[in-house]
Amino acid sequence: MLLEYADQVTYSGRPTEAVALYRELLADGTLDAGTRERAERGLAFALLWGSRFQEAVAAWEARLRAEPNSDEARKALSDALVGAAWQAAERNENANALPLFARTIETAPQRRQELLPELADQTAYAGQPAQAVPLYREALRDGSRPADQQRRLRRGLAFALLWSGQFPAAGGALEEALREAPDDAQIRQGLADVRAGVGRTPAPALPNAQAAPAPAPAPALPASRADAAIASAREAAGRGANKEATSLFERAILLDPSKRNQIAREYADQLAYSGEPGRAVPVYREILARRDLPPAERQPVNRSLAFSLLWSGQFQQAIEAWDEILRTNREDTEARKALSDAFVGAARQSAQRTRNADAATFFRQAIETAPQRRQELLPEYADQTAYSGDPARAVPLYREALRDRQRPEAERRRVRRGLAFALLWSSQFREAISAWQSIVRENPRDEEARKAFSDALVRAARQAAGRAGNAEAVNLFERALTVLPSRRRELLREYAEQVLYAGQPLRAVPLFQEILDWPDLTAKDKRDAQLGLARALAWSGQQKLAIPVFSDIIASDPRDVEALIGRGNALNDITRHQAALVDFEVVLALQPRNAEAIRGAATAERSLGLPRAALARLEPLLASGDRNPATLFIAAQARNEMGRPDLSETLARAVLSEKPGDEGAQRLLEQLYLERRPLTQVEAWYARRSDDLAIWSLQASHELTFNSGLTRFAPQTRFMRYRGGDFPSVDMYSLGLAGRHRFNDYLEFKTSFFLNLEEDGRDRPDPDDQDVTFTHETTLSLIPSDLLRFDLDLGRRYADENTRSIVNDILANDFGFSVDVTPDNATRFSE
Repeated sequence: MLLEYADQVTYSGRPTEAVALYRELLADGTLDAGTRERAERGLAFALLWGSRFQEAVAAWEARLRAEPNSDEARKALSDALVGAAWQAAERNENANALPLFARTIETAPQRRQELLPELADQTAYAGQPAQAVPLYREALRDGSRPADQQRRLRRGLAFALLWSGQFPAAGGALEEALREAPDDAQIRQGLADVRAGVGRTPAPALPNAQAAPAPAPAPALPASRADAAIASAREAAGRGANKEATSLFERAILLDPSKRNQIAREYADQLAYSGEPGRAVPVYREILARRDLPPAERQPVNRSLAFSLLWSGQFQQAIEAWDEILRTNREDTEARKALSDAFVGAARQSAQRTRNADAATFFRQAIETAPQRRQELLPEYADQTAYSGDPARAVPLYREALRDRQRPEAERRRVRRGLAFALLWSSQFREAISAWQSIVRENPRDEEARKAFSDALVRAARQAAGRAGNAEAVNLFERALTVLPSRRRELLREYAEQVLYAGQPLRAVPLFQEILDWPDLTAKDKRDAQLGLARALAWSGQQKLAIPVFSDIIASDPRDVEALIGRGNALNDITRHQAALVDFEVVLALQPRNAEAIRGAATAERSLGLPRAALARLEPLLASGDRNPATLFIAAQARNEMGRPDLSETLARAVLSEKPGDEGAQRLLEQLYLERRPLTQVEAWYARRSDDLAIWSLQASHELTFNSGLTRFAPQTRFMRYRGGDFPSVDMYSLGLAGRHRFNDYLEFKTSFFLNLEEDGRDRPDPDDQDVTFTHETTLSLIPSDLLRFDLDLGRRYADENTRSIVNDILANDFGFSVDVTPDNATRFSE
């Protein structure tokens, strides 16, 4: 875990913090070889990205000795050497920067053309201008360089010729440079030096640093020891021996302090050129503080101060100084380049201190100041933007850098890697997967790339799971495990859960069982695996196996809400609704607004024949605007069982609007529509009683439904024939209506009536006998709750099916009242 934590700290833009973590890990003598190799590689990258270049050089040299054919180690070592060279140059240690650039080119020969300008500059600044001349000329032979870089090279060559005493060649080169930059005062000074036959050495820190104004020729006959020291200092400066010149100027001041004002400018220049620009700064400030300093001299001293601030790493002050110079002349290209260099130095300094947001701002300002450097600085600008916590903004910067086809392949690989990290850190996982896949394909042994590729797949899987794309998440987790099998234990539970949620519970069962077989599970990990296993069993139809697993979890923690809900749902599935209701009530006592427990309890109550209780249970969810399809469907079923098909239809349609294609809602709507179709019924029967009375009956009706199922109306007709023994023969023809209407949740009316026409078969029928009678059965029902139902029954009928009652018109008027008590769907009491 420590290795992965160190990796993530590095990837998050804090490589300096990661160094201590890698070293702590490497101090463990029990590390296996593979882990130690990964940690050493991670440490080497952290040192490199944390700008600890000297240590990074040693680390990558060790890696290269272990793997001589590793292109990655060779590239990283060359980057570390370049970084160390830049740092040395910024500290004005040109003698140290020179061999570092040379080693870089030796390590990565393909970078020779890229680094030649800086190698030539540092050779010149290290006091070897003659050796710099062929390097500048070689660099100028590369015709693909940008025009601005070629101008800088020609300018550098001119000064190298000047400083190495090749005055005729220097004169021509300086004149050509002056034609390109007519306002460049230092070129003009260089031409004056050529005419005087005197060469000057430049400041040793930056590639475009220029020569200082040449000191006046030494007098032929010094008047004093101080004058002799000054003359010797000027002679040393003329041969490029800046440290010697500095020492001699200091000796002159010591011998005669009154000479200080006279030679302060030359002394400050030699301090700057000898690699001590920080010491030159206060001397330049001392000169500028003089009130008698002519305006014509103030400007070049300000410029020299700005260079010293830049070369001594005082970048904030250098930025202010060069900005002031540039404001006076917006066309001053040297000042613009120096200001850009100051911004770059401040950016790299901030990056070393892990102040990445500041570094990104400085790189942006450097590019705005010198737009021609955009392609040069884009990779570093993108890196610092990503490390500052804004990787999404870094993505287009990396892509712009990759569009530069002139960028060396090694650098393109580094930029592609940076882009891949930025995509990963900015949650653009689909594109990150593609980017890392191509990097891994180039080098399958790149463990860092494999780890990042795996991270991209895992995070994409979690993102898919978050938007309910469980099948997609399963595929991504499987790819992550294929890329990095060592993460199986870390990812197996998430993978198993997504397999479960993707509708493949049978596949999930062995995965959860594998987790439970691990010997050193924590209590939480065991509980999570048990819960996953129980759900997988329940959802695959093995509820009887799932319930004991849920019970084991509850035995360990009776307040485990997820286990209680899972067991309750499983009990509902096997119709043990009363036990399920107990589990859901426990959950609701702990979490009264738990929606899943409310739905489970409502399902149990509805299945127990208590639809009103179920609806009352759901009411808080419905009132709060809950549009969960499960909530709406339970309410739809309850409404239908309460005799309210109109409201049931509305709710079922709401289910389909939230979840198109829901099978349960579709079946309910089909049932409701089927019940509303016109219904024609024909019924015939025959009975013969023990008293020899035979009865034939034929009845027909046609029922129509109105008002969304609340009202039913049916015309009906009936024929009955009575024959037998001592009974009068009677034929009865009946015509009538039947109907039912549901007023609301509580009140229902139902009736059926007939007009009956009698045909008496006697020879002498009774003259007072009525041939037409009216009979009916009417019920008014009050349903206040699931438990109680009250019926008021009214009826008019023949007193007996005996035909004597019919022919004698003996009718009975009935009045009745009944109460039904229904505690559950299996029990009913009637009175």
